[in-house]
Amino acid sequence: FYNKRKKMRISNIYILFIVLFISSCARPYRKLSMSEIPFNEFRDEIKISYSIRQGVMYNTKNRFYAKKEFKKNVNLIAFKIINKTELPININDLKYYCGATIPLAPISIEEYYKTVKQKAELYWLYSPGVVVYPRPPKGSKKFIPLPFGIPLAAINYGVSLKANKKMMRDLQLLDLSNKVIQPQDSIEGILTFKNVDNCGDIYISVKEN
Repeated sequence: FYNKRKKMRISNIYILFIVLFISSCARPYRKLSMSEIPFNEFRDEIKISYSIRQGVMYNTKNRFYAKKEFKKNVNLIAFKIINKTELPININDLKYYCGATIPLAPISIEEYYKTVKQKAELYWLYSPGVVVYPRPPKGSKKFIPLPFGIPLAAINYGVSLKANKKMMRDLQLLDLSNKVIQPQDSIEGILTFKNVDNCGDIYISVKEN
């Protein structure tokens, strides 16, 4: 009976270890595609019409980055903006509001990236300490340690580094900062913000010259 309980305890420890290990592995990154982001509801201002989609990382199944967003209180938000005027409108001339009253200011994609990226270098900590002990051969009481930390660390490092690079490429490609919306034209892309978790709605207006 004692041996049975001991085996169950060891099995439970192994299961717990596997769960913790899997949950801490590097995550791949899914490409952001503006064509897959539905812009359904548009708000009308005098000079622009616009649609906003929050929760982009979550809805594109980039759950690791979505969790980091929630934890660090940063958000990647998708926009589609239509210029209804006969003059160009610079994105920097737009004002953003939380709930139509509280002013918001975008943060740089570099700041956002540093906040949510996977810490690739930390996966090398797997190298020295992760080992398994297979069953000993018949007739032997010796457990032979089989280290697999280094290849595991290398795989996780590679996955996280590749994911971070892909994300940064998308951020740079889709960033609306400093872009200009031509007359009677529209633009789609992303901006990143801080402290907007409690904003049910975000509103946009054009600065008056």
